[in-house]
Amino acid sequence: MTTVKLSESWSQVLRDKVVFITGGGGGIGSAIAHTCTLHGAQVVVSDINKAAADRVVADIVGSQNEGSDRIISLELDTVDEQAIEQAVKKVVDKWGTIHVLVNAAADFTLGLIENVSADAWSHIFNVNVRGYALMIKHIVSLLKEQRSGSIIQFGSISGLIAQAGFVPYNTTKAAVIQMTRNLALDLGSYNIRCNSISPGCIETPPIIQLAASRNLTMKQFVQNRADTQCIKRIGTPQEIANMVVFLASDLCPFITGANLTVDGGYTTI
Repeated sequence: MTTVKLSESWSQVLRDKVVFITGGGGGIGSAIAHTCTLHGAQVVVSDINKAAADRVVADIVGSQNEGSDRIISLELDTVDEQAIEQAVKKVVDKWGTIHVLVNAAADFTLGLIENVSADAWSHIFNVNVRGYALMIKHIVSLLKEQRSGSIIQFGSISGLIAQAGFVPYNTTKAAVIQMTRNLALDLGSYNIRCNSISPGCIETPPIIQLAASRNLTMKQFVQNRADTQCIKRIGTPQEIANMVVFLASDLCPFITGANLTVDGGYTTI
């Protein structure tokens, strides 16, 4: 991963903040972990795949010459409420509290309505919606007690538009965006900000798999996509991570209930 270079004025915008990331072993999650650490945060990289989370931590420690005392990995299946409770306790025992929650874990089940099984519907809702809600349930008391905090949820442009053969995924992402609005209303009096980020086409493993499923090379897929956007390329995980840092920091204390699209202008056209 390319190392981000920061000016001194920006280098510590997350200093002393504890940032808990779900889905931290993935392409976007790992970029978020790298960038939050670089900006001074203490970072929890949680993922259902512990080996993936461990690799992210090892990469950060090696590439940033960062001590392992400021970043930890946890195995976490956000479908399991007891596991969430235990994970939150581990973090609080280590660092005392949590300031920022980044709900980035995701299931990418796609399909036509007649082809999606009941079990597949249950799983995608458990990961993409219920899991997000349970994470907040078990962290929000900490945020209320300190009367501050930032909850950042991953929506998608798929939650804003219709896409052929995307019914399960789009449905859950629309639910996340609406959940975020309601949380902003319920938690605003505690000075807790709740926002969602809706990425467009970002170069990650699911996008590579989507291109393959359509019998397209990545070059062909990118060209097809670029033709439908204002900015003629697809996005990078780093560009999403930069938005997370902004929302996690104290640079935007009056932004809450917002859904911020990072899509190269795809939903503009």
